[in-house]
Amino acid sequence: MYRFVERSRHWNGFGIGEPDRSKSNTIVCEINFPPKGIDRRIGAAFARDPLGNYYVVHRGKLGGNYSKKFFEDMYSGEWTTVADGNRESSVVVIGPLDETLPENIRDFVYEVKRIKTDFNLKEKFQKILNEYKNARKGVFTGHPLAKLLRTDLPDELKKIVPESDYLIKGSAGQGNWAIIPWVAIMDPNITDTTQKGFYIVYLFKEDMEGVYLSLHQGVTEIASTYKDPEKVLKERAVALRTHVKDLEYLNEISLGKTRYAPLYEAGNIIAKYYPSNKLPNDDELVSDLQEFLDIYKKLEPIYKKIIEDKGEGIDFYTYLKLRGYHFKPELIENFLLSLKVKPFVILTGNSGTGKTKIAQLYGQYISTPERKRYLIVPVGANWTEKRHIFGYLNIMTGKYQSTPALDFIRKASKDPENPYILILDEMNLSHVERYFSDFLSALESGEPVPLHDDPDCDFHSEITLPENLLVVGTVNVDETTYMFSPKVLDRANTIEFETLNPREYLLEEGEPGEPAGDLEFLEDPLNHDASDPGDLGGIRDELVRELSFFHEKLQRAGFDFGFRVTMEVLEFMRAAWVYEGKPAKWENWERYLDAQIKQKILPKIHGPERLLKDTLNELKDHCEGRFPDSHDKLGEMVETLRIQRYVSFIR
Repeated sequence: MYRFVERSRHWNGFGIGEPDRSKSNTIVCEINFPPKGIDRRIGAAFARDPLGNYYVVHRGKLGGNYSKKFFEDMYSGEWTTVADGNRESSVVVIGPLDETLPENIRDFVYEVKRIKTDFNLKEKFQKILNEYKNARKGVFTGHPLAKLLRTDLPDELKKIVPESDYLIKGSAGQGNWAIIPWVAIMDPNITDTTQKGFYIVYLFKEDMEGVYLSLHQGVTEIASTYKDPEKVLKERAVALRTHVKDLEYLNEISLGKTRYAPLYEAGNIIAKYYPSNKLPNDDELVSDLQEFLDIYKKLEPIYKKIIEDKGEGIDFYTYLKLRGYHFKPELIENFLLSLKVKPFVILTGNSGTGKTKIAQLYGQYISTPERKRYLIVPVGANWTEKRHIFGYLNIMTGKYQSTPALDFIRKASKDPENPYILILDEMNLSHVERYFSDFLSALESGEPVPLHDDPDCDFHSEITLPENLLVVGTVNVDETTYMFSPKVLDRANTIEFETLNPREYLLEEGEPGEPAGDLEFLEDPLNHDASDPGDLGGIRDELVRELSFFHEKLQRAGFDFGFRVTMEVLEFMRAAWVYEGKPAKWENWERYLDAQIKQKILPKIHGPERLLKDTLNELKDHCEGRFPDSHDKLGEMVETLRIQRYVSFIR
């Protein structure tokens, strides 16, 4: 027995061999006591029963980084529950504080030795390294070495790693032998699959000359997302590695010649290498794993900041796909182009089609862990004046009563370099013009919104809407909602969300590709690229003819549009032309004019059959073969007009 006293505990280390002063001595377990009081970090304690008898108890902290869960599963002696300060704890009873204590300590030490001897992580690693190459030449199904990797080795690691906190999975292959077998330890808060996120993994070399303990990135998701996944993996590894202080870890690993090896090697963040002929003992293996678990936990918030929350290096469309959301690329393009042209967009469609969700996800995409740049405000049926957006002066207290929306607008004003998105959910539950007219007026004029005229109030008397503020309103139409006036529709792009066939999003059938233009330009709503668009790739004259046609046809029904709509359509087309790379001959322009016909020109249309029948049919015929989305929408409106004798754009 070895014993000394330090400031925080009385330290006792027990072994079963004869001590030798000339060399290091192996300690089987520690039975340590705090100098005074209760310290749950220290393994042993004194306890007293109701009769006044004293006992030595142990919390199950063995040293060598063996977990208490491992000890609880393996120890066959007596456990009891004690009052441990302000809570109860489960402890081992070593023995009473009397003449039998030395024998009881001896028995406890031998039991711990038995448990540690039964723990054979090194033995299992050695068996894999020695036998895997030959096993790979034989039949895969039912082979005991495959079971060792899938079941036995993970079970051994569960003795060290709390099963309630981590997932442990091993693989020798699926149907056939893996060239590089592995066993991974994953925090489910980060990932539950080795295909994505980051985790701890034992990677066995192809030639079985050794095994790496690696803090590693999932490569499958990145390989399917990026054109140069190795570069992305290495860049992220460097970003994470800078937060690891110990420089003795390996930055690079070498797994073999298989075609997957370079990706797996690029995924390494830090590693330790164990040669087959020099595997360390179990205590060192456990200690190393505990080091990596500590680093893993410390890097989790950094990983989320670099990769998940910020979405660094990922475009918005990919950001949506990686989170399991299915939107057509054209819808994403129209949404982002609309925000770029005018900071007010209306999203309409059936409930559950993703209107609020896409706005929220875009808000998350432009946010950072330190600064949330979006706010969802549910509109109430009782919103009858601007106070619900801009607050009001409480005449009883003399204080100005702000609102979440006003606070958010002020927050955006203080960060003009970054976009902020205010989401008004179900904004037509009340008459929009009653609570939103001041906002619309300020949006158009650039003039401030008056808040109060009390010179004694310490709150500012007016507020100017910041240029970096984007507003998205969602619209459901049923018997509880109100229609928009032309004044509102005239000042927004109205994007209709269609319901998808379940087959499309459950089986991902009919996926029409991905956005293919300048995504960096598209995703920055504050960059309008004010350079002279020239003739818009040779289509300016055709664009003028098309707008003139729609103006003349709608003028007959009283729905002609003014200067504002014309200029905003031109601005949208210019932005789309820049997004597509400013082609000298722009052949895809009709796709974007189709969006503007449907989003800017058709939404104001509403009325009876006698007024609209001929106009809608003429517009529908004109759009056929050229503007498919507008053609389909007009066809739907014509059919509604036939059945109900009345129609409006928003269903």
